Amino acid sequence: MILLDTVGEFSPASLVATKAITGSEGCYRDLAEDTPLAGFAYPQALMVESFGQACSLLWTLAGLGPPDRIPLLVSVSDLAFRSSPFPGDVLEHEVRLVHSSSTACEFTGRSHVKGNSVLDVGSLLVASLPGPSPA
Repeated sequence: MILLDTVGEFSPASLVATKAITGSEGCYRDLAEDTPLAGFAYPQALMVESFGQACSLLWTLAGLGPPDRIPLLVSVSDLAFRSSPFPGDVLEHEVRLVHSSSTACEFTGRSHVKGNSVLDVGSLLVASLPGPSPA
C-alpha cells in the first residue's frame, strides 16, 4: 500500500513528501455511521508507515544503499504524536538523513498538517537486505 502522493523537495540529505488523507481509505471502511469525529483520526500506525515510506524514497533517490539491496525498517524511536489528522488533511513529511553507511541509514524528521506538527520522529533506522535474485 503506497502512502505517499507527492515529493515536493529532494536533496541527497533530505526529502519532503505529502500524503493526502481521504475518507475513502481502508482504515475508515468499517466505521459505523454514528462514529464520533474522534473515530476519524488517521491511525498513528499509518502516519508512521507513511513517514517510513518517505525515508525509503529518500534512500532510493539519494542512492544511499546498493541498488540490488532492499531497505528494511529496523527500529523507530522517540516518537511524539502531537495531534491527529483527519480526512481532508494533507500530511507533509520532512525527512532528514542523520547517518548512512553501506548497509544502514538513520533518519529523523517530522510530519505536519498546515504547519501544525502531528508527528515528531527522533530516529528511524533502516538496514539493507539483499534483493531478489534475477531469474
